[in-house]
Amino acid sequence: MVDIDLNSVPSVNLKIIFGVHFILITWGIQGHWSPDSYLFYNLVFILTLLWGVHCKDKAEPVQIAMLIDGVSVLLDIFAIGMNSPSVYAGEKFSVAMALLNLALRPISVVMLGRICADRMGLDDGFPARFGNLFGEREHRGPYEDIERGSVPSRQHQNIPSTETADFTPTYH
Repeated sequence: MVDIDLNSVPSVNLKIIFGVHFILITWGIQGHWSPDSYLFYNLVFILTLLWGVHCKDKAEPVQIAMLIDGVSVLLDIFAIGMNSPSVYAGEKFSVAMALLNLALRPISVVMLGRICADRMGLDDGFPARFGNLFGEREHRGPYEDIERGSVPSRQHQNIPSTETADFTPTYH
């Protein structure tokens, strides 16, 4: 059996993933065979990729794009299988591009997982600890009330406080 180390896959820029899927989805919807659902979930996928390109420091857009990309594998199989093309060359080309897009989706899921792991600061990469991609990023301690510090400190002793101020009304 071949031992494949997915951590050796280079981290590809999110813009390249966007560009490849954008071209293949555009060519895939050229024919009359593609249902509206194919356009819808691919449009949502493209929008989440753009969201991930825009928010470079957040992992959530990449997590959502990875989830949509994974589910789209099944949706593509149903869309292509249920809407078999006619004999026209344009239709066959459109389906061929949709099939190529389908073949590249598992690869892009792995690449999106790597980008997500990098953004979250996970050292062991993807998919070694897949559960951490959708969980908490860090373990936070209990809530600390900043108004009630453990040691009351006054840097300026001559500033009056409400405890020492005289609020009795003065009448002139």
